[in-house]
Amino acid sequence: MLALQIEDIKQFMIQLFSEKTFDGFLLYEAKIHMSVSYVVDGSLNLDFFDQDEKELLENRSYARWDEQKQIIFSMIRGKKTPADMQIILMQSPKNVESMMINHNIAYRPEDVRGLFLNIRFKDGKLICTTGVSLKTFTLDKSLEHLWEEMIVKYFKQKKILSTRIQ
Repeated sequence: MLALQIEDIKQFMIQLFSEKTFDGFLLYEAKIHMSVSYVVDGSLNLDFFDQDEKELLENRSYARWDEQKQIIFSMIRGKKTPADMQIILMQSPKNVESMMINHNIAYRPEDVRGLFLNIRFKDGKLICTTGVSLKTFTLDKSLEHLWEEMIVKYFKQKKILSTRIQ
């Protein structure tokens, strides 16, 4: 697990909610604590969609971040910042599989539950942590290390200034 403290919170929030920086991710979950608490489960309710709409979902189980970010932003917009906010994004299964093939990772794609980016704002600090969830037990940490490296490179590419903690 990699933990990064974001140095410029305002700039990060602009990239999260107003730019396309994180649009390639899926929304796993969001929790926002203000005067009331909101919990958003990013898993798609497939019963809501007709057959044509289901085909457009491309077998996704979770909503894309770009489909939900304005709704989440509308919950936090105002004069006061949330007391606590956690947004969990995940890499799409298609991108996970591609990443594993391109970097010769020995796992089978179906053994990976998800590659996660946890974004947590609390007590005036914004911390991003990485996480890997597997369906099987292994001592091999190659996928975890690759995911951490990719997030660090991505943040540098997007000019997201951060400091490693731990």
